[in-house]
Amino acid sequence: MSSGCKLPSRALRPTEIVIQYGTALVISETKLTGQVRQLDRHGLVHRGVFGAACHVLKELGPCASDFVWRRAIKQLASLSSLSDHEDDEGSLLKETNEINELVSNWVFLMPNIDASSRGFNVTPKFAKLVEVLKACETYGDKFRGIIFVQRNAVATVMTDILKTLTDDLHFLRPFALIGSLAVADAHRQHEIYQNFCTGKYNLLIATRSLEDLDLPPSPLVVRYDMFESQLSYAYACARTIKPLGRVIHMVEHGNDIHRRILAQYTGENLDDTWIEVVMNDGAIPIPPKPLAETCRPFRPEDDEEMGSEPYIEDPTNSGRLYEQDAVAALYRLTANIYTSSWSLHRRPLFAMKEGTGRHKILEWTCAVMLPPGLPFDTITGQPRLTPVHARRAAAYEACMLLFEHGAFDHRLFPVQQQPIGVGRDVHTPPADKVSGNRCYPRKRTQFWVNSLRFSGHRLFPVVVQVKGPEKYAPILLLTRRPLPHIMSFHLFFDGVSGVVQNFRGAPVVVDSERVHSLHLFSLRICRAISNKPFACPVDSMSYMVAPLRFPEDGNPHSMDFNRLLDYVLWDTVSLAGTAWAVRFNLQQLPSSKDVEDVVIQDRWVEFTRRYYALDLRGDLTPLSKPEDSPREAGYANFVDYCKARRKGFEGLHDYDQPLIEVSKVAGVTSHLNPIIKPFTEHTKTAAKYLIPELSARFTVPASTLRTALLLPSITRRIEDFLIVQELNAKLFNHSIHEELLLAAISAPSAGFETDYERLELFGLYAPSCAPSWLIFNTGDSFLKYLASVYVFVTYPALHEGPLHAARQRIISNKVLMQSADRTGLPQYIQGKPFSYKSWSPPNFTIDPSSAASTTEFRDGGDETLTPYEYHESSSHLDLPISVPQPTELPTDSQRKKKGSRDDNVTQWLGDKTIADVAEAIIGAAYLSKGRDNALQAAKALQLPIPRAEEWRDFRRNVLVPPSNITAPLREGAREAVEEIIGHKFHHPHLLAQALTHASIEGYDAACYERLEFLGDAILDFMVVRYIFSRDERLSPGAMTMLKGAMVSNSTLAAVCVLSGLHSYLHFESHALACALESYTRQLDSRRLRESGVAAHEQRDPGQYWLDLEPPKVLSDIVESVIGAIYVSDGFTSDGAEAFYNKVLKPFYDRNITLKTLSHHPTKILFELLQTHGCRQFELVKERCDSTEETRCDEILKPVTPVVIHEINLASATAATAHAAGRVASMSALDALEGDPDFMSRACDCRGGSHKRRKISVESMLAVEMGEEAGSVSGSNG
Repeated sequence: MSSGCKLPSRALRPTEIVIQYGTALVISETKLTGQVRQLDRHGLVHRGVFGAACHVLKELGPCASDFVWRRAIKQLASLSSLSDHEDDEGSLLKETNEINELVSNWVFLMPNIDASSRGFNVTPKFAKLVEVLKACETYGDKFRGIIFVQRNAVATVMTDILKTLTDDLHFLRPFALIGSLAVADAHRQHEIYQNFCTGKYNLLIATRSLEDLDLPPSPLVVRYDMFESQLSYAYACARTIKPLGRVIHMVEHGNDIHRRILAQYTGENLDDTWIEVVMNDGAIPIPPKPLAETCRPFRPEDDEEMGSEPYIEDPTNSGRLYEQDAVAALYRLTANIYTSSWSLHRRPLFAMKEGTGRHKILEWTCAVMLPPGLPFDTITGQPRLTPVHARRAAAYEACMLLFEHGAFDHRLFPVQQQPIGVGRDVHTPPADKVSGNRCYPRKRTQFWVNSLRFSGHRLFPVVVQVKGPEKYAPILLLTRRPLPHIMSFHLFFDGVSGVVQNFRGAPVVVDSERVHSLHLFSLRICRAISNKPFACPVDSMSYMVAPLRFPEDGNPHSMDFNRLLDYVLWDTVSLAGTAWAVRFNLQQLPSSKDVEDVVIQDRWVEFTRRYYALDLRGDLTPLSKPEDSPREAGYANFVDYCKARRKGFEGLHDYDQPLIEVSKVAGVTSHLNPIIKPFTEHTKTAAKYLIPELSARFTVPASTLRTALLLPSITRRIEDFLIVQELNAKLFNHSIHEELLLAAISAPSAGFETDYERLELFGLYAPSCAPSWLIFNTGDSFLKYLASVYVFVTYPALHEGPLHAARQRIISNKVLMQSADRTGLPQYIQGKPFSYKSWSPPNFTIDPSSAASTTEFRDGGDETLTPYEYHESSSHLDLPISVPQPTELPTDSQRKKKGSRDDNVTQWLGDKTIADVAEAIIGAAYLSKGRDNALQAAKALQLPIPRAEEWRDFRRNVLVPPSNITAPLREGAREAVEEIIGHKFHHPHLLAQALTHASIEGYDAACYERLEFLGDAILDFMVVRYIFSRDERLSPGAMTMLKGAMVSNSTLAAVCVLSGLHSYLHFESHALACALESYTRQLDSRRLRESGVAAHEQRDPGQYWLDLEPPKVLSDIVESVIGAIYVSDGFTSDGAEAFYNKVLKPFYDRNITLKTLSHHPTKILFELLQTHGCRQFELVKERCDSTEETRCDEILKPVTPVVIHEINLASATAATAHAAGRVASMSALDALEGDPDFMSRACDCRGGSHKRRKISVESMLAVEMGEEAGSVSGSNG
């Protein structure tokens, strides 16, 4: 074992040794497996046997793979008994006999562990394990060992092979520890324990799923497979004798993935207390230290082979949590709670109690003691025959109860290992010949489909509370499975932001009568929202809706979430379910309370206009003159209007009844788009007063209907988060903050609050959430940074040009699109606006009986609704909702035909959109957990960066020219440069390379070109982060302009000269020396002049260096020094940031702000508006009447599909036109800087589909600049 390297040891840990093994030859399958596959034409052999043979081949070698078939001979023999399935020609029987004969007569080779032999038939990994075991012979009869593997098949076949190696391992007595009997059977467990203690078995080969068995500590524990689990590592340490025991980690030589797992999940990263916890089976307090665990399961077999074992299924990701997973899940949940909310009263998680069962059999009962803040304090499991089984059973029961009460984090569910798109033939859809876009399937959440398998009587309530500009009653969303945690989100009401909160309650059991009432009420609500005759059988309804009464204090937190059904307005549910409207009681109407929270319809049909009742006007009757109601303005009174406009009007029973003042209920719209304006009805068609006798009182209260009309937007946002959670689990191991990931996959064309390109700042952002400009630009700049570091390290001999080409092969839009397509990412992209007009809950259809007689009504005059005119004999009032039976639902062919035309099924995406989303996801990953997380996200997106698993790999693999081939620095240069940059070099020869020009003969291999290439990407990334931290409230266009100004060659050249770095450049070129001297002299002159002018005009200095053409070497020096610092510091950014803070940051703060970007503010303003995609702006100039001055207004014309308006952003007056233009532009820039939300609210040119004449900015600027030049010329004359 001396070939391994030792890891640091601590008091509670054994000695750890890393054993490296060689890479095995890639063999798809053995000859025997191939022949069985050819004979198995009808798929008689269970696919699990083929899977086991394949996995054993990979782990143990071809000899072991054939042993799988020898063990499966009994199963193959049983195939012969399938005579019932024999066809007429007897082909099945013939096939099974051929398979049996093949395996029975096969000559199975014995293992050959001699790697130098031609007959070597095991993997280098297994051969290395044999070497480790050979070294243990010196232990003699005291030897005990445990080997942990992942699969049952590997454990059993490894045992078989080790038993055959009697010459080398005669002292071993291996035993395969697999299956559930070892957990549940007390006699079996005791037997294994005793046999291992006495030496009958001295080597246990166990699957990882049995790590929590109470096994005696052993001198040797081998982790044959690499598990991404700190808990697994803790178990391995706990099962080893301290301090003389050894834990062996089997790692493939050169495998960066194994190296990352070893670094991330073992050693110092795990708190020692966790080892104590698992040693004591959870009977000591849990440490407030989270566990690093992957969400991918480590089960001995696939889910399909787990048999009939119970499981909890995550309806979002279809992940399954079995009893064997429950203990680890509770450890993680408890640790996370104690970490986020520190508690001095931590307690053990498990408490075991011994007792006697009904038949005087010893039983064990486990109590789970949960941390504060959860719905339960203690949960006791069912008695079991063994402590480990009792602990698992109690943990599973606790997970189930927490899950049903909404307190079980969905990130604790295991998710299938196979990433999206991997293992399937990826076919990129063809591009449209005109637009170039491609048609992709559109992802829909599986939550509603998965939940339909469960009962409709046991429901899981979620209180939905809207905080907006109106009175919104809380509503109850009742789902068949618990919704995962959905964070609060924004809705928008005519540009005003509101917040939607949700609170999960305890599960409820609803009887059949109430389920029927809820079903009808939910149908009523959905019909009212869409004004369509929706129908859905109760068995197909994914969720139901119920109205809630307001808490007395108005605070939803004061509700008893264990008794939410007590808050349901059951009278309203029953009434609305059976009738859509009721008549007004004219005798009781004089009471104004009769119209509080009331919705009124102006006719007796279900699908028509609705109005909110505002006030009961006792001062007005039907005979009153309509003085303030434009609709009836041309009539003497309201009765005359009805005679003229209502068909079949025969008069009123009561001409003295008071009128009801109303306001129209707005139709359903998208509240996810912050710039959509609601439709405003023409004042001449809008009713202001209604006559109660002619009106219908809608059975749903106004406050409830107001909230219900938001349901399309609310449910769409919930589904968005469910899709994000699925993507986060399957590709990114839940490592990206959900809000950031949602913004990253949302294209600007979707029109959401946040997308990957635009900055939307509605209120303050929490540290965990960042605006979209930062997400997108961080992704773009980080990807450039990552790719630059990768090619710099991977290709040490390439110069700048080839490095650029190599980087493009990683970050080009084509590569990003193809990589994302391989992972299946395009289906998750939100590229289309919310189609609220076609909204319908899952499985809802149009009722055929109603649809045949339904005509689309117009919001015009009353006479247009003749088919729905109410008559006394009509039964519309109490007409029950027609619900089709399941047999009446659309067939599969009908669904597919409809789906081919449904925008909700497919979407068209451009290649650049997909590439931009990939960049944004990487940026979101960086903002969530840093650069290593962003690196893992890039790898999950299958970018071509195979040789890096963690950032430290770059430091380990980098090769740079040594000091002996580097041109030496002049005496004192190192100290002077370190004084300038504020950082000391660990490797001074890198500074010499950074300052060596290619003109130095003999040192072209060690010049600054490669370091400059690296420093350019690092600087770009630092600038993006700095701009946002300094100018967080600026718009994205302004930030983009600032970034361009900060990293430009002219700016960096000025920084180089002003800091003095240029003085230490090592070069041999007379022409370059002259150019440097000339530029330095001119720059100093411009600086002094600009400083004087700025001081006189009381403004900040501008970019006085822009008109100069600097030698490119000056900007290269700055970037190459940054690159040299970065490499010298071992690929960490501390030194580069120190240089940035001392040299670059003060220069940027002093010289580069929005007001100093260039000499003419109008140019800045126009470019800024262009970066927003705005096309409707102009500079208007007019002559003031009272004076001879010129007035200049900045007028912005944002255009929406609904309304066109003009906004006067700023104005100024001056003696000349150009002076007025400058002042007005400066004022406009001030206004945009002070109100960064303005463009987001006012302009939708980027996402709008309307066609407008694009303003020629060049011509506008030409006029503006020409006027200024003429004015200056005239004044000079």
